[in-house]
Amino acid sequence: MPAQTRHTTPNGTPVWTSGRGPTVVLAHGVLMDHRMWASQVEALSEHYRVCCFDMWGHGQAPDPPGRRTLEDFVTQVHDVVTTVRGDGQPVLGGFSMGGLIAQAYAIGHHTELCGLMLLNTVYDRTPQQAARVRHRYEKNCAIGAENAVESARERWFRAADRAERPAIVEEILGWILDGDFTAKCKAHRVFASTGPEIAGRLDAISCPALIMTGEDDDGSTPEMARRMAAEIPDSTTDIVPGQHHMMPVLDARRANAAILEFLGRVFGPLAERTRQEQHP
Repeated sequence: MPAQTRHTTPNGTPVWTSGRGPTVVLAHGVLMDHRMWASQVEALSEHYRVCCFDMWGHGQAPDPPGRRTLEDFVTQVHDVVTTVRGDGQPVLGGFSMGGLIAQAYAIGHHTELCGLMLLNTVYDRTPQQAARVRHRYEKNCAIGAENAVESARERWFRAADRAERPAIVEEILGWILDGDFTAKCKAHRVFASTGPEIAGRLDAISCPALIMTGEDDDGSTPEMARRMAAEIPDSTTDIVPGQHHMMPVLDARRANAAILEFLGRVFGPLAERTRQEQHP
């Protein structure tokens, strides 16, 4: 794992940075934290400056008083991007809820981005899908973190993952238990209720986009990915065979290959020049 430097943005967000070169900012999913990006940090840091942060109420990030709103997270992302961007436009990547926030951010700030990556991300849920997510959120609030763990165990992983890779499955589920679950539920409410604010607005995004999900992800479905791609003018879709929701962790090799190809395309000569400076 490459060395990471921890620093804090003006609004109090903890950010972990590694590598040199064009900047990539990564936003994790609800109930997770920045640790989910370990495989991406390792793969990308050789050529890029990778910045991972914890969303409000997750990991080491503060839990500001009051309810959370979508705009709270969009403002947080803007603070992170503004703080770490340096001299050039970064690529913003988000997983699940992080991808939902990245969509909302890109609608208003796409000219400040070099690219957008949406991994296992929800978009324009049907009424039935929205009802299921709200029901899970309400049960998690009522019962607690253990309910979220057992729900995620069934929804995020294939039976083969649970049988063949139990250690990594339990590590991921353990992230749900870390920290203040009440603070995470504030974010989960935003994840469960957001949709109409974004649906039908992605055609405003002018930067290139990579949209990936697992073939068997029934929460962030291939159909959602295709609809996002149909709306974002310059977009590429990659549906990963045999993968479920935790694709960036459980199939990091495939995810990283697609990410590196995308970053090479959008950063182009800047990335090549950085590689030459690092490896003369």
